[in-house]
Amino acid sequence: MGSLSDQVFAVSEMICAYERHLRAAEKSHKTIYARVKLLQRLNDELPWGLAFASTEELEDFIGSGDWSSWTRRTYGNHIRSFYKWADRRWLDGNPTADMAKQRRPAGVPNPVSDDQLATALDVSPEPWLTGIHLAAFQGMRVSELAGVHREDVTEDATRIRVAKGGDPESVDTHPMVWELLRDRPPGPVCRRPNGKPAPVGWFTDNERAFFDSVGLQKVTMHRFRHWFGTKLLNEGNDLRTVQEALRHKSVASTQNYTFVAGGQRRLAIRSLPAPTRRPQEH
Repeated sequence: MGSLSDQVFAVSEMICAYERHLRAAEKSHKTIYARVKLLQRLNDELPWGLAFASTEELEDFIGSGDWSSWTRRTYGNHIRSFYKWADRRWLDGNPTADMAKQRRPAGVPNPVSDDQLATALDVSPEPWLTGIHLAAFQGMRVSELAGVHREDVTEDATRIRVAKGGDPESVDTHPMVWELLRDRPPGPVCRRPNGKPAPVGWFTDNERAFFDSVGLQKVTMHRFRHWFGTKLLNEGNDLRTVQEALRHKSVASTQNYTFVAGGQRRLAIRSLPAPTRRPQEH
């Protein structure tokens, strides 16, 4: 690839070309942001950068980080997608062709507790307060709530401009959300203290530090969405209804968001009626 400066330029151009490819494929803003950020990190941390990575180096990168099983799997999928696209376009060969595949971990629901939600609502400034309302009471993802404008919210429904998958959707507006947002001015509802909109990356980059600072260790914005799904199920709604509220294509995905306590299982089992025996004929 020539000199070091030429290599840096070429890799930058390659990542930009891949970003254009993702946009043409109508990937969500969140997906594009995550993949580009990962590629830039790979290029910085691998011994010879992104263009000259070996299978072993990529496996070491995925295996060495202090990440959850889901994050490892996601990173592996992102890396494979990039190199499959780059092969024969920008690179001669695909180092992920023989790379070990990460297993799909079992989904474990991880909602915040009622007390954690109450604390978060009490102590959170903007834009966290608005974000928590939209996630906990309307089940919205961070990638969705960051793009909500006041014009999108009515007393009955909240329009999601770009939902997961890239299509617009809508959710029912919770009365608490309407009370919070009805008098807001036009424009994005999630704004930082300086008045500027809070994009997806701002939430994801700052959530750990913020929640730690208010005594809510290991709390993330996505766990409020888990609370939403779990609470709906615990209030007696059937799983199919919860699936629709969470806007999942598969019930299997919904099961990853809904925590059923041991006491609930016990009550459900004990509520099974005993069969009535038919009188025996003599």
